[in-house]
Amino acid sequence: MKFRFTYLFTLPLVWLAASVAVADPAPVYTNIAPGVSYAHITQPEIPWSIHIVKFDYHRPELKLTSTIGRPTIFGLKNLTGQVKSVSPAMGHPIAGINGAFFHITEKDPYKGDPEGVQIMQGELISSPDSKTAFWLDGHGVPQTGMVKSKLKVTWPNKFSVPYGVNEQRAPDKAALLTPRLGASTRMTNGLELVLERKGTGPWLPLRAGQTYSARVREIRNSGDTPLSPDIMVLSIGPKLADKIPATKVGTILKISTDLSPSLTGDYMALSGGPILIDHGKPAVNVTETQTDHLHIRNPRTAIGWNDKEFFMFVVDGRKKDLSVGMTFGEMALKMIDLGCTEAMNLDGGGSTTMWVQGQVVNHPSDGRERSLGNALVLVGK
Repeated sequence: MKFRFTYLFTLPLVWLAASVAVADPAPVYTNIAPGVSYAHITQPEIPWSIHIVKFDYHRPELKLTSTIGRPTIFGLKNLTGQVKSVSPAMGHPIAGINGAFFHITEKDPYKGDPEGVQIMQGELISSPDSKTAFWLDGHGVPQTGMVKSKLKVTWPNKFSVPYGVNEQRAPDKAALLTPRLGASTRMTNGLELVLERKGTGPWLPLRAGQTYSARVREIRNSGDTPLSPDIMVLSIGPKLADKIPATKVGTILKISTDLSPSLTGDYMALSGGPILIDHGKPAVNVTETQTDHLHIRNPRTAIGWNDKEFFMFVVDGRKKDLSVGMTFGEMALKMIDLGCTEAMNLDGGGSTTMWVQGQVVNHPSDGRERSLGNALVLVGK
């Protein structure tokens, strides 16, 4: 049996002398599908209640897909609802967890908008920000790191401006809004250029690593432009609108969706952070204390992997008789024990949820499933 001074890392130094070793039980996995297994670990002395799904990500019939709250990003839905929304053409859902951080404020016109990059079945849903990202490369191998935006729109005179995708833009910025956003742009001021396809080149759905040729169909100054399946809208803030070249109906714009790394053709990507494990070593401070407000014990959701297996990891929290949650450092150490050589944190707190073969298996801290902006779902064919 292995022993680890797990919770010593979360207590002030004055408590170290009174601390005792905590047994670190090995998970007992149950096969729930070919190549997929599930385990529930309890450590009542802390207490912790941990749920794990692991699978062989080299098996071609197993795929990870990201989902969004509704057919558009403007909206929320709980994990069970998002799992049920997976198209049968993708396969049958086996397991799922809540995904990235998202806009949740009630009065936010973009409530449900994922924070950072999201690619869903190859479609660029949301553009990168300063958060760490997770993605699958062209061979289905998990990767993590920073994704930088090289998104730009260029006028015929070579003038160009950067833009974000499906986000509320600032007065001095630009945003490219696609039908994924919803019925309309929901912008209240600035200039909006309605764009249609020019020629026979690539068009919607928007994908990373492409150059799109767009013709200005209409110019609007009133905001809240309707969106339809065949158009995109370039929304330009009022402080930027005076700086762009003269634009009229018929002007041809070039839209680049380059990212770094490119993520061209990649199946999915999702933001999160921080990175928990890097090359088999904790990437976060494992000596933080519970007095550190940034690293208190909370419900947590994370993903991890090694050269063969991928792990979905959930620990309940905010329930003193069931599970108190983990710090980032504790979660990193636990996932190393499970066999992860890389790991990244996802949204946690009340969002922390795991669904396995038809039911939620953990105990969300709100007492019910929280509505989410997105999720990560394992499907099988």
